[in-house]
Parts: sequence; structure tokens; C-alpha cells
Amino acid sequence: MGNNIPSYLLQTSIDQYKSANAKRAKLSFIDKTILNSATAVKSIYLQAESSVKVNFIQKVNPYVKLILLIYIILMISIVSNPGKQILVTVFIFLLYIIAKLKIVQVYRKVFLLSFVFGFLIVLPASLNVITPGKIIFNLVTFNKPSHLWIYDIPQNIGCTSEGFQVVALIFLRVFNSVSFAMLIVFTTSFPAFIKSFKILGVPDTFLMIIALAYKYIFILSRTIEETYFALKSRLSGNIKTNKIRKLISGRIFFIFRRSMIIYENTYYAMVSRGYGGEVRLYSQKHFAIKDFIVLGIIVALGIVIILI
Repeated sequence: MGNNIPSYLLQTSIDQYKSANAKRAKLSFIDKTILNSATAVKSIYLQAESSVKVNFIQKVNPYVKLILLIYIILMISIVSNPGKQILVTVFIFLLYIIAKLKIVQVYRKVFLLSFVFGFLIVLPASLNVITPGKIIFNLVTFNKPSHLWIYDIPQNIGCTSEGFQVVALIFLRVFNSVSFAMLIVFTTSFPAFIKSFKILGVPDTFLMIIALAYKYIFILSRTIEETYFALKSRLSGNIKTNKIRKLISGRIFFIFRRSMIIYENTYYAMVSRGYGGEVRLYSQKHFAIKDFIVLGIIVALGIVIILI
């Protein structure tokens, strides 16, 4: 007897064909919001997990990282030459390679923030109305110059070379500042980074409030996500967005009550472990020789970039 496949198994079902060619259903506003919040929570969790990986930059003392963050941002603000800013960009990129981070994913976020806050917002500064200079790209031409209130409108309005230099400088400043800040965030755990603010004289109580607020936001986001999907799993068929909003608005008090119970349980857990109202944060890491070497190298490099 041969092992022939029956003919009905070789036939393609019409329903399967339609489902394969069917268009993807659009997500509702609530679904998109919950999906984005879940993605944000997941990214925060992955950041906390990736920051504990063992490599050279992760081993640097968090106090040194905070000092370097302040120093690099001040240096970026002082440097007023786009060429020097590019040197800083290359140096930060080399640090990303040493840290073995996901460069494409991180720089995608850096480019987005830099493009919005460092390029689009300051793009009008390239016009000769704001930054006088030699026009290299003409946009509008009037019959004659005019005066509007306190502004002088020239006959030709266009982009100047000096204006492009201003936009490029601001873009590189924002790009370098955000990229180095992202490097510190993705190579330092949140508790260690919070404790490093002690070097600036920030009270321990304030740091503890920040740490608890961070945990509370994380727990509240997960509570909203779990409550919504539990509610949606009990519904059948497609429901309009306005009805979903009514259902979720009726569950807001339940979500708040549940989050408050988690918060109170956290407080009771702190009390059971000896918390008596006094906050003392201790850092387990101490300064090592490599910390002073890294601090000295980056400070010296910053001085060289400023002076050249």
C-alpha cells in the first residue's frame, strides 16, 4: 500500500485563501495606546536588564558617570565649531561600540529626538531674516523690501550659509548630548544612577521618592495593561471605541485601588525590613584606579577638543 496523500488534503480551502489575502484589521485608539504603553514598559525593563551586563563601561563607578555626563554636556555647550562637534560624535560612537549596545536601535531614538528638537525647531534660523549672510538658496522674492512692525523684510528671503552653520551646530549639540545621555542610561542601572546623585548633595529622602515613583509608574502601567487585556478577553466581536472608553472609565477606580494596595504592600514590606522613616542610601561600589583613569582621559580629551 503506497503512502499517497489524499486529494482533499491537497485542496486549498476558500476560507483559508480569503483569510490569507484579507487586509490587516486596524487597531482602535485604545488598542494603540495600550500597545504603546506596553512597548514603553518593555523598553524600560530591557534597559534595566541590559545595564547589568558585564563590560568595561558598565564597571565604571556611577559617580564617575554622573560627573562625566555633566562635564560632557558643558563641553558640548562650549564648543562652537561644527567640526569639533563631529569629533565628539565620533568619540561617543566609539564608546557605544565598546559598550556593545544595540547601536541601530539606540541611534534611531537619538536621531528622532535630535531631528525634532535640534533641526525642525531651529530650521527657521537658516533664513536671512533671522541669520543675515550670503544667500545660497532663495525661497521668496518680493518687488521691494518692506518693514513690518519692528521687522525688516528683505526683498529676497532664503537660506544663508551662516544660517546653515547655526542649524548644524545646534543639531550636533542636541545629538551629542542626547547620545551621551542615552549611553549613561543604557550602561547604568536605575538604582545605581539615582544613588550617584548623592555626590551633588541631593537629600536621600528625595532620591527615595524618585525611586518609589519610578517603581510605582512601572507597576501602574502593568496594572492598566493587564486589566485592559483581561477585560477584552471576556468580550466577543468588535466593539466600538466609545463603548470601550466607557468600560475602561468605569474600571479606573478599580485600577487606582489595586495600585494603592500594591503601594501599601510595598510600604509594609519596607517597614518589616527595618524602615523607620530615615533614608540612607549606600553605594556598594567604591572608586578604583580605572575610574580615575577614565575620568582623566575624558577630561583631558575634552580640554584638547576645546583648545584645538
